[in-house]
Amino acid sequence: MASDRNDKIIFVGCTPGDDLIKSQLGIKNETVIDFIKWDLTFSNLNSNTFMLNIVYGESQPNTLGFKNGGQKKSYQGEYQISKNNGNEIYQLKSNEFQTEIALIKLNANILHILTPKKQLMIGNGGWSYTLNNKSPDNIDYPLPTLTNSTSVLNDTSLEVIYDGRTPCQNFASENNLTVNESCFKLKWKLTLSKDPKTLQPTTYTLKRTNSRETDITGKWTIIKGTASNPNAIILQLDPDKPNQTVSLFVGDENVLFFLHKDKTLFVGNDNFSFTLNKRQNYAQ
Repeated sequence: MASDRNDKIIFVGCTPGDDLIKSQLGIKNETVIDFIKWDLTFSNLNSNTFMLNIVYGESQPNTLGFKNGGQKKSYQGEYQISKNNGNEIYQLKSNEFQTEIALIKLNANILHILTPKKQLMIGNGGWSYTLNNKSPDNIDYPLPTLTNSTSVLNDTSLEVIYDGRTPCQNFASENNLTVNESCFKLKWKLTLSKDPKTLQPTTYTLKRTNSRETDITGKWTIIKGTASNPNAIILQLDPDKPNQTVSLFVGDENVLFFLHKDKTLFVGNDNFSFTLNKRQNYAQ
């Protein structure tokens, strides 16, 4: 992991506050949490230490903040880097944690929190478990090889729904979307359908913030491999319309990451990541 001149690198983001992450962070289970704001600093890389500051609580409607300012906690400790199928796993240990917290490095700009079984944590329609480099570099990193990405090929569901919220301006600019200068997030709901006999991809329906009046519909397909990574799996929306195609990198069957036109990963900010999560409860 690269560091700046102060031998520090900071990852930021907002995650859900479900029971598992509350348990790991030593937060009482009965605490009502809509989301957790993370500020994770890796410092003095030779000694492998970290500092984590979080703010959490109930969200203040129509803002990016918390009711009454939220609650704050700080943690410090050491981390180790292990290898899992060629991927770097950052294992954070602190006396203030109930259990260690593990994150997989997708590239130098993006980390994703893992479950104790080393699976990608699944977020919700508001927040994901992705953390973003606060000062990302501009290197075009190849896509990582994630062994569980092939699980999407074995999913027999005839319809799946992914949703989430992403930053607005950089995606809008690259994809020629008309948005206001004040737009800071895009809200997404993606429904993928398959042929009931062949289970092959057929059509999709996309609801997005700036297209509320009309659903976006089209065809989708699964692409296996890119020029830089033959093992990557990508979902492409409208593959027959190059100017309108939206591509999503498959983390596994539950978590998708938005891609630039050159098939590199978008990097989010301290409020939103470029991640969609499979809806676990279709009644939502």
